[in-house]
Amino acid sequence: MLVRIGTLIVKELTQFRRDWLLALFILLAPALQLLLLAQAIERGIHEQPLAVLDLDRSRLSRQLVLSLDNTRELRLRFYAGSMDQVRSLLDGGQVRLAVVIPAGFARSPQPIQVIADGTNTVAAAITLSAVSGVVNRLASDLAAGYGLVVPELIDFRTDLRFNPTMNFRDFSIPAQLGFITYQVTLAVASLGLARERELGTLEQLMVTPLRRIELALGKGIPAMAVGALNFAVMWLISLALFRVPMHGSPLLLAALTLLFITAEVHWGLLISAISRTQQQAILFVFIQAMVDIALSGFIVQVRNMPPLLQALSRFVPLQHYLVMIRSIMLKGAGWEELRPQAAALAALSLAAALLALRTVARRVE
Repeated sequence: MLVRIGTLIVKELTQFRRDWLLALFILLAPALQLLLLAQAIERGIHEQPLAVLDLDRSRLSRQLVLSLDNTRELRLRFYAGSMDQVRSLLDGGQVRLAVVIPAGFARSPQPIQVIADGTNTVAAAITLSAVSGVVNRLASDLAAGYGLVVPELIDFRTDLRFNPTMNFRDFSIPAQLGFITYQVTLAVASLGLARERELGTLEQLMVTPLRRIELALGKGIPAMAVGALNFAVMWLISLALFRVPMHGSPLLLAALTLLFITAEVHWGLLISAISRTQQQAILFVFIQAMVDIALSGFIVQVRNMPPLLQALSRFVPLQHYLVMIRSIMLKGAGWEELRPQAAALAALSLAAALLALRTVARRVE
């Protein structure tokens, strides 16, 4: 049995090596995708274009404008001459935020008008928060300059655990690492039997003394190896290049990743068994990926979904794996904390394996 499976694995790897274009794409594209996505996230919501309409033109208004420009989130791009120009800049998407300083701002308290572009709610919230912080600090400095003391009735202190710098990149890159591993593993596994059927070599495999389980193992193990290799490369890139923290056990992460890859290989074999061509297999992978992304918490947190979708998300292996990889890398979670997710992933993997074996046995007859 082991000899037959080993022979089929060698055959799969040889065929994979001969298709150099596919091999290059599978080995390099995931790392490139991670690099591009991580670089885009690393920039964050910084240096958003700002327009200022200063109707006061006083020393205090210039100090406020300078403080706004010195923030990390904002960058002064335009000095507007009128409200019509402010509206034009916002309508044209040239600025994210506009600040209108009224006349008489330095002589007496005057409301400052802040107009934000709400098409991007995340950027709007961050830039509005930045303006609010600048105005509050300026007011405190002015009060201190006049000798006014504002009593501090509450000593409010915060303590951030796991991600003290609130770096969104550290939260997002582990999820991208899991999702790209999911993509690669599912795609490679889904092409195995579909490629044989399309090339007309599946009948030749059927006349060999291979049993159905041996055929599934011979097709699944190379896909597992490719998925594990891609994960290892991208994990090292995440640690070395982007400095993503690794607070947990690498061995635990590797074991749970292999369990996740095994589950996705089973789903890939199921797709491969029901597909007649490689194009059809990739189409099925694309459809499943859209469903899994929507239900896994990769885009929208699971707890924010309707109850029905929350229930369906429990049957998505990617959802459990994202929880595990973030918990291990950011929180340093151990086996005790991750036992429920690991059990759910193992059950889903077993169910997918039984379904894949049954489908393979029926389809290759």
